[in-house]
Amino acid sequence: MKMRFLGRTCLIVLSLLPAVSTQRDGSSVVGSDQPIIASPGEDVILPCHITPSLSAVDMEVRWYRDSFDIPVHLYDYQSDWTDIQDSDYQGRTDLSILALQEGILSLYLRNLRHTDSGVYSCYATDGVWDGQGKTELIVRALGTQPSISMDSTQGEQTWLVCRSEGWDPEPEVIWRDRDGNDVTSLSNTTVQRDSQGLLSVSSYIKVKQQSNMFSCLVRSKTPKPEWESKLHISSDFFPGVSGWMVAFFLTLALSIGAIPLLVIQWRRMDAMERKLEPMGKKITY
Repeated sequence: MKMRFLGRTCLIVLSLLPAVSTQRDGSSVVGSDQPIIASPGEDVILPCHITPSLSAVDMEVRWYRDSFDIPVHLYDYQSDWTDIQDSDYQGRTDLSILALQEGILSLYLRNLRHTDSGVYSCYATDGVWDGQGKTELIVRALGTQPSISMDSTQGEQTWLVCRSEGWDPEPEVIWRDRDGNDVTSLSNTTVQRDSQGLLSVSSYIKVKQQSNMFSCLVRSKTPKPEWESKLHISSDFFPGVSGWMVAFFLTLALSIGAIPLLVIQWRRMDAMERKLEPMGKKITY
């Protein structure tokens, strides 16, 4: 009787295996169809999930970039394996056990670096079934507000230089004249990488007398904010004005432009002091 019972039990189990296998064969791992865009220092979640929903608690879940054998994060046997994790990611990644129960394999990545940009693969397997999805991460560093200055003046030829630093990836520089025409083709742009791996751009353009208004637009090639600066050059500077005169009037113009900002800041500080003054009077010793 016992042998018959065990035999029937084995047949039942074996008959269920194809059904389980079919269910998982119909599942797939899906990443993000849109790149995840963030800035250095931020925390992000790289999306990935199994569809239809299937628990991944007992699976191997592996996130990696260039090498399958050097994972960004490895979860297996219900534990995180940090000893073989890529050293660049140690202490910065997490998977949620509760999310794994719902088939959500999303990776939590902290304190982004510009070197984290790239395509991440999300792999899951139970030993028989496996699936893989991909998610792209773009770590975009938005550089400083561009500054425009006169680099040199020789006779009737004056060069303007537009500078901005702290970018990644390389930004786009656009010059426009007073009529809004794109004159970028008349400029020369150089790009240098600093010790932190970020990019600094310097763009030069020759000024002519008939064009006395220039704007320099420096923008990221990814869909994020952009910076623009403008400089008005009076026709009085042409022709033959000495270099120190140009520098003097340019400095004067920039100083005058800064006065409204200083006034606004002073008013804010004065208003803050007035708010805090009644509170200070209430303090007794």
